[in-house]
Amino acid sequence: MVLPVVRLVPNCHWMMGVHGNTGGITQLLWRWRDGEQTVDDALARELYPLLHAIARNQARRNPSLTLSTTELLHETYLRILEQRNVAWRNRGHFLSIAATVARRVVIDYLRERSAQKRGSGVAAVALGDLTDAEVPLVNDQEDWIGLDQALTRLQALDPEAARTVELRLFAGLEVDEVAQVCECSPSTIARQWRFARAWLAEQLEIHPQS
Repeated sequence: MVLPVVRLVPNCHWMMGVHGNTGGITQLLWRWRDGEQTVDDALARELYPLLHAIARNQARRNPSLTLSTTELLHETYLRILEQRNVAWRNRGHFLSIAATVARRVVIDYLRERSAQKRGSGVAAVALGDLTDAEVPLVNDQEDWIGLDQALTRLQALDPEAARTVELRLFAGLEVDEVAQVCECSPSTIARQWRFARAWLAEQLEIHPQS
């Protein structure tokens, strides 16, 4: 399957509704899972804008991440191709898995770079970059690898809250969009997000400014 060249509309929110064209992409994923090679190009055209937006979000949020948008896009895409046996439910399910895959690509890259350049400025993540009116601002930073380890612990404690963090932090979704993907209310996602941020801040010993 070859990635197509797709021109994205500038200044247009990339989600366009997480359930937009749900039947189309779900049917393509099913047919691809069943080994129908004729859908490869059509599926690539559907997936490319979604994966490009996730990669672009990571590049924009983390300018110190030397992995380019294109490199992150292609590595994420290649790893998703390894998920052929997944029982794809809908477009939201795909986005959830894509966020997890993007997380793994970023963390694997940073682990490799950290091993090569021990102690030389690993890219940092600011939990405070993802604030809303209901969450106090956190200005301190913690490295991505530390966050990944804490997020893994959170998955064992509260899988739904951990998924909310993945979708917000690695896919760049807003609360309403996460609610669509998870098929629950925005108030539920906002509550999970408040808990997850407070729990992660405690785990990472990040404290809001007084």
